[in-house]
Amino acid sequence: MSARGTSAWRRSTSTFRSPPLNLAEIVETLAQAGALAVPLLEETFRLSLLDAARASPFRAARSLVGQGERQVCQRMEVCEHFSDDSIFRAFTGEFQELWDELLSEASCNPFEGRPLFNDLMLQRYSVGEVGITPHRDRTGYRNLVCLFVLEGQGRFYVCNDRQGRGAREIPHAPGDVLLMRAPGFQRSAERPFHFVRDIQSPRYVFGLRQEQV
Repeated sequence: MSARGTSAWRRSTSTFRSPPLNLAEIVETLAQAGALAVPLLEETFRLSLLDAARASPFRAARSLVGQGERQVCQRMEVCEHFSDDSIFRAFTGEFQELWDELLSEASCNPFEGRPLFNDLMLQRYSVGEVGITPHRDRTGYRNLVCLFVLEGQGRFYVCNDRQGRGAREIPHAPGDVLLMRAPGFQRSAERPFHFVRDIQSPRYVFGLRQEQV
């Protein structure tokens, strides 16, 4: 399965496990812990996404970002360009529909307006690399960060500061989505510090975020 041509999986593959998401539990955990992992992707579909990810054109990310005490070290490759008929764009549409449906049935919206997943990125980590040191995502991201683990073993943590103090691991596995709060969640500007380390096998992650426009 390449990154192009989505009709085959649409005919034969379910996207999400059933039931896919429990909004009340997600909101409660995000409010308390800042992040959580939820089993979400149906296995055959996860493998379709993984095949497309492996075929994608990656580039090396900058190894150092920021300056001084805000400097972040990262070792990964990224892909940010997806054709109109990419399986990742089709999946983004389905995930958007899932969230729209969840919120339409909720008694109140915990987010700032409608979460709109308009920022797509694939990440690839190699075995033995540092991953990414403690940092916060950009202030321009809103409401919710969604990281779909397609393959690989690594450890994801939220923590209190750039030194990694108070680190709390969020256990997860391929097929899970890591959800992390972003500014706008419950009318807060909070941006959790987080990091990735101990890459034990090649790791592919597809990220969806809401870039403020």
